[in-house]
Amino acid sequence: MAKGFADKNKKNSGKNYKTIFERVQDLSGGEEKPWSWYRQHVKAIALDYKKHPEKTIKEEKKDRVQDEDIQDKNEIRRYARQGRLFLFEYKAISKYLPYYDQFPLAYVLKANKDHFIAANLHYVHPNKRLRIIADLLDDKINVPSCIIHKYITEHVNGFLLDLASAEWETSIALPVESFVKNKNGQLFSYKSDEVWKKTNEKFYNKFKARRIVKGYGKPSDIEDVE
Repeated sequence: MAKGFADKNKKNSGKNYKTIFERVQDLSGGEEKPWSWYRQHVKAIALDYKKHPEKTIKEEKKDRVQDEDIQDKNEIRRYARQGRLFLFEYKAISKYLPYYDQFPLAYVLKANKDHFIAANLHYVHPNKRLRIIADLLDDKINVPSCIIHKYITEHVNGFLLDLASAEWETSIALPVESFVKNKNGQLFSYKSDEVWKKTNEKFYNKFKARRIVKGYGKPSDIEDVE
């Protein structure tokens, strides 16, 4: 994780602390596993994340104070960058949205410091997210247009978790989507199944492009795809 967040002179009181991504990695034994394996095992250990999705980022902050050689490869960011997959907590302000996700898993298509445009994979059924991820890792963006949204940076609650590509299959299996609808100024839960049903109706109206990854040096820096 980011070197700037770790205190190398600080003794490691939580040396055995593990994020959910590290626990899944331990279960896999470092071996490549089929999607069905991820679905089964992530579901088994992630029940508490469904009620408290913010735990994923809190864990990463704790992971940061450990020795670098036992940290996972994810990064905590203040701003989004193009070509990366993020988890973050979000509060939309528009009362006209039919519903929105309070904890997006968003692949960023375009970004500046004020806002970013991203495809939120939570709007897609978990089984279909795998195909999207496979295309991204093959340098291709191929996502339903209806899952692309604009996110205002100042409406992100805290930091964004920049997910290492090795963790993407775990991330799409995490049951952390949190859809809500605004009714007369109050938020009510909205069923994920209803969201996925609406997305399926427009699933094949796609946005397609080549994947480009922007770095965290100069804003103009472009990195090779991971």
